[in-house]
Amino acid sequence: MIRKRDADQHPTLGIFKPRAIERLIITPDAPDWTPAQQAILTQGHLFAQQPKQQLEKIPYKFQYRFSCDEPECKGHTLSCTDWEMAEAYRQWRDKYGDQWELKFRQRFETEMIEKLDTHFFVGTVHQHPGSWIIVGLFYPPQIAQARLKFSLSPPEQS
Repeated sequence: MIRKRDADQHPTLGIFKPRAIERLIITPDAPDWTPAQQAILTQGHLFAQQPKQQLEKIPYKFQYRFSCDEPECKGHTLSCTDWEMAEAYRQWRDKYGDQWELKFRQRFETEMIEKLDTHFFVGTVHQHPGSWIIVGLFYPPQIAQARLKFSLSPPEQS
C-alpha cells in the first residue's frame, strides 16, 4: 500500500480500499494550538476576509489501524484528519458530554469495520512528503440485494 514516493514521479493524493480495518485509535492531544499553529491561523490573507471565529482545536488524535492487500502487509497505522470526524466530535461532545466516545466509536469504528466498501482518501504531508495520512473517508451506501435482483427467466408470453 505505502511505498517509497519520489516527489517528482508519484502522486500525493489517492484512494484505496483497506483489506481490513482493525480499529480506531483515539489518543489525547494538546487542547490548544501551539504558538506556530496559532500564527498560521491568525495570519492575514490578501484576498479573503478573516474568519469570524477561530478554528477550534480538537483535543484528540484519530488514527486507523488496518491492513492492505500487499501480500506481506504487517499492518499500518495512519492519522485521520477527516473533516466529518472533527465535526462529529464537536457535535457529540456537546450532545452526549462524557459519553461522546461511545457514539463516536460506533460510527467511525464499528460501522467502518462492518461496511464492506469503506475506502480511505489519503494524501502526503507537505513537510514530510514520504508520510501519508487519511484525509477523508468514503463509504457508499450498500444497495439492498433485493433491489438488484433481476429475473433471468424469459418474459412471459400471452
